[in-house]
Amino acid sequence: MGVTRWFARLLAVRGYETEFREIVLAAVRRGDCVWDVGANVGLYTVEFAELVGPEGAVLAFEPSPANQSRLKAAVEQLSNVVIVPVALGAEDAMARFQQGGDPLGATSKLLNASSPGAEAALEVRVARGDTLVSAGMAPSPNVIKIDTEGAEVEVLHGLDHVLNAPELHTLCIEVHFGLLNERGMKDGPRQVERILAAVGFGCRWPDSSHIVATRSAR
Repeated sequence: MGVTRWFARLLAVRGYETEFREIVLAAVRRGDCVWDVGANVGLYTVEFAELVGPEGAVLAFEPSPANQSRLKAAVEQLSNVVIVPVALGAEDAMARFQQGGDPLGATSKLLNASSPGAEAALEVRVARGDTLVSAGMAPSPNVIKIDTEGAEVEVLHGLDHVLNAPELHTLCIEVHFGLLNERGMKDGPRQVERILAAVGFGCRWPDSSHIVATRSAR
């Protein structure tokens, strides 16, 4: 019960995404494989694990060592969760990473090489989702949740094959307009829509910061 109350308090902090959260959770079916991309400290991961049940699986992608320690504590009793300590992106590489200064580390993000302080920042591994699937390191997902602080376009570019897989039926993405703009990607939200529409997903915005994509033929 203590863990449940703790998560309830954390979710209250992010109350602005209440409708999005309800949509994400409603999309998950028992037995699904869910990718929680940008799992942070496990707010969604724990709920996904309950919904997919023992026959399902949740892959929690989180590159931050600080966030990983809290994520591990949150899921240590959940046998259907696997923590993947990498950031998803458009290529297999190493990248600089800035730990968020907020209490949850939720504003942690990848940095461009030209970003202030990038040279002194932590280095983390970045992997294409397609690479992990083709190498047998990750099962193909049915549902993907993405919250990557401005890296959402790169994440999608690394999922060419995954996005075309018929078993993938829903993507739920937090789109960070301000951070995309800072990175010189003012058209990032439109890119997200175009990428998803090109592989047969219909998109809707339940609010001004989140996009939900579902495949027309389920």
